[in-house]
Amino acid sequence: MTKKDFFRIIIKLFGLYSLILAVFYYIPSNISYIIYDFEPFSFLWILGILVFVFLVYIFLILKTDKIIDLLKIDKGFDDDRIVFSNFNSRTIVQLALIVIGGFLIIDYLPDFLHSCYLAFKKQVATNGLNAMEDLAFGKPFDYFNWAIAGMNIILGYILLTNYVHIAKWLNRKDKNDEPHIE
Repeated sequence: MTKKDFFRIIIKLFGLYSLILAVFYYIPSNISYIIYDFEPFSFLWILGILVFVFLVYIFLILKTDKIIDLLKIDKGFDDDRIVFSNFNSRTIVQLALIVIGGFLIIDYLPDFLHSCYLAFKKQVATNGLNAMEDLAFGKPFDYFNWAIAGMNIILGYILLTNYVHIAKWLNRKDKNDEPHIE
């Protein structure tokens, strides 16, 4: 198996994971807005997010080579083939950083977009918010979660784009740790 084949599998699994998150997390958590107070804008927003997630899913499934080339995640390895019996610690750390970075982005992107929507809606509301929306956003805890989601997305992006340098830094050998030969 080549490195590019391995990353194709990982990216397609990320796409499937994002679709599962949207169907089983985002829709149920936001359906209460539609049930409580039906507004066309809320319904269109949720529908738009679902279309966006579906397009991301399609993009991750059909354009995996473009993603691999854009992020250059198949570069920086010693050889092009993956031989699972020859994994060294640096290769394992690089693959773990890629997986962790991808999961950080996929896990926190819906929360971040949801907080952006609520903040935008609160800012542009002219006639005041209804009781449910007033309780949904605006507390310090909400801003904290919004900031945490944003920082995790940035951290995931940094891990995906700099995994080679981070793996080198994590696997550095200190001169004090070298074994003494007598």
